[in-house]
Amino acid sequence: MKRTLTGPRTGRGVAIVVAAFLVSFAIRAASQADLTDADLDRANNGRTIAIGSLSGDRGLARLALETYVARVLAGEAEPNAPDAELEALAIAIRTYATFNAGRHARDGFDLCDTTHCQVMRTATAATRRAALATAGQVLTWRGAPAEIFYSANCGGRSESASAVWPGADLPYLKVVKDDVHEDDLPWRYTIALRDVQALLAQKGFAGDHLKDIRIASHTESGRVAALRLSGLEPDLIAGDQFRLLVGARDLKSTAFNVEKHGDRLEFSGRGYGHGVGMCVVGAGRRARRGENVREILAQYYPGLAVTSLDVLPPRFRTDSLTTTNAARPVPVPAPVAVPQPRGTAALTPPAAPPATSARPTVAIRGAASAADLQPLAARAQDAMARALGLAVTPLTIDAHDTVESFRQATGKPWWVSASVNGAIVDLAPLALLTQREGVEMTLRNAMAQAMVAAELSGRPEWVRVGAGRYFSRQTPLMLPGPGTRVKCPADAELTLAISAVAQREAESRAETCFARAYAATKNWRDVR
Repeated sequence: MKRTLTGPRTGRGVAIVVAAFLVSFAIRAASQADLTDADLDRANNGRTIAIGSLSGDRGLARLALETYVARVLAGEAEPNAPDAELEALAIAIRTYATFNAGRHARDGFDLCDTTHCQVMRTATAATRRAALATAGQVLTWRGAPAEIFYSANCGGRSESASAVWPGADLPYLKVVKDDVHEDDLPWRYTIALRDVQALLAQKGFAGDHLKDIRIASHTESGRVAALRLSGLEPDLIAGDQFRLLVGARDLKSTAFNVEKHGDRLEFSGRGYGHGVGMCVVGAGRRARRGENVREILAQYYPGLAVTSLDVLPPRFRTDSLTTTNAARPVPVPAPVAVPQPRGTAALTPPAAPPATSARPTVAIRGAASAADLQPLAARAQDAMARALGLAVTPLTIDAHDTVESFRQATGKPWWVSASVNGAIVDLAPLALLTQREGVEMTLRNAMAQAMVAAELSGRPEWVRVGAGRYFSRQTPLMLPGPGTRVKCPADAELTLAISAVAQREAESRAETCFARAYAATKNWRDVR
């Protein structure tokens, strides 16, 4: 694997050489005494990262980056791991932290301390040594920190990123055979069918009786891509969604087989975790058979380079990772009058009360342009408030400059254009929206859904989604004939769709169901 620590030994180059010498000296000194966080701080070059708690019960901590790496190593590595494993994982942890800095910007910190990001524990002498030995080193792709992942145990074959997160087409995270798992014993798990049905019902799957579950398809690595749910609607669920639904501690990976015995399902499988990127157990076994750090990293991240943060562009060398990547709120100007949106010809939207002066804010990320988005957001919000007969209320629009950023913030697959969570609207990249239904139409749909959410709380998902599509359209909706039966989608068809085609079809049926109910009630608040 290429090492990119190069450059003339003048100016910054001399500083890098001096820093490397200090790190080397500190490591030698560690053979005589245990390292402390202060030792890591001296090799840190001032970089810090803000760590918070999703529950909010542990407050916020700003840590030196290398101290953070040492603590995450204590939480993510194997007990008594060999040095090469710890050092390879330290580089992966630092890369993940650098790439994902600002992931929780809306919560006021960079990363959380749970499995959603990376788990921290009290650092040990071994994890501090590994952090110091690799201080400042990250994996890079095309001159920037790479988006990477790692998991506990791949079970003999790693998974591609796109199989777990649709749209994450990363050429260095593909299926790779890992030849250090031949002696692994399979794990087993048994659960009653009725318990699985209860879990599926909580996620919006409809049906009175789950008869059986069978594997419908596999990924390239042999993991379960989708399962067939006999007796439920929808009758398909993605393998990783099913694993999370049942419980990732019990259903340890999607590399499993399933058999029905009476009223129970018996699973047997291999590995633990999603399987993408470095396999922590595999890295340890490779280290024990003599492979070094670079060889381990080359196995799991082929094509990436190990690079010092000191030679990367300034945005990756800031002393505060949060301030570089955090979104910047920009006020949106007053609304512009637009023609009344049209739904079915026979329906007249309710008259809107006088608009208030409250406007949304646009949180800019990366290449998203506030100047382009502001007038569109103002027009869309004003139009939807009038169509729904509601006062304008503050909304925040978080415009993402990459699909990866949108996916990380929302957990949605690549085919979703917008995600609404309370008063926050996340948008996929504007260039992508232009190729789909258009930026303004996406804004109108998302804002309509945000505005009706409180009034329609507790009702089927199709009511909110259908309302958003219905009121956002600017051309009449052509309803099927009176004798045509349209089945309203189950919640899971809208929230856990397994493909772009399935998503669009379910949303179309949701709009049709809403339009028919609205025609009958004449009041969107009464649609159920």
